[in-house]
Order: sequence, then C-alpha cells, then structure tokens
Amino acid sequence: MQSMRCLWAVLVTLLLTSPVLATELTGPVVGILGGDTIEFLHSHHTELIRLSGIDCAEKGQVYGHKAKEAASALVFGKNVTLQIRGKDK
Repeated sequence: MQSMRCLWAVLVTLLLTSPVLATELTGPVVGILGGDTIEFLHSHHTELIRLSGIDCAEKGQVYGHKAKEAASALVFGKNVTLQIRGKDK
C-alpha cells in the first residue's frame, strides 16, 4: 500500500509541475521492470524510464513484487506523456 501511495505522489507531482523548456513524448507503457522503472514505447522502440524520486523495493527484496504490481496496476498498457527538461534533452 505504501508503494501505491509513493507512485501516486510521483505521478501527481509530474502532472502538476509546470514545464520549462520541455519536450514531450507520448506513448504506451509496455513493460514494468519494478516499482520505479517502466518501459515506454516511442517511435517504434522502447525506452527504459526510471522514475525520479522513487525508491521502491527491488526484485528479490521484501515487497519488491508488491511494488511492481502497484506500478503495473497504475500505468501498464496506458498512454503516458513524458516531459524531458533541461540540457539533456
């Protein structure tokens, strides 16, 4: 349950943060590698996205499987928009 709240907090923060010089990429989430890492499809290839500010249990750790399930329930198969900011666009 804590991992679910953690993911919601990050998603809300991402949605409410005003973009400054941002590039947006939109596409479906095609994989969940853990509670803090998703696989995103863009321009016919996948990108691994590590969610900033999220520290979830890893595979093999206590609650690691629950963290992955929570992330999957929130975003797997859904279209998401990523904002890329700063000089590392």
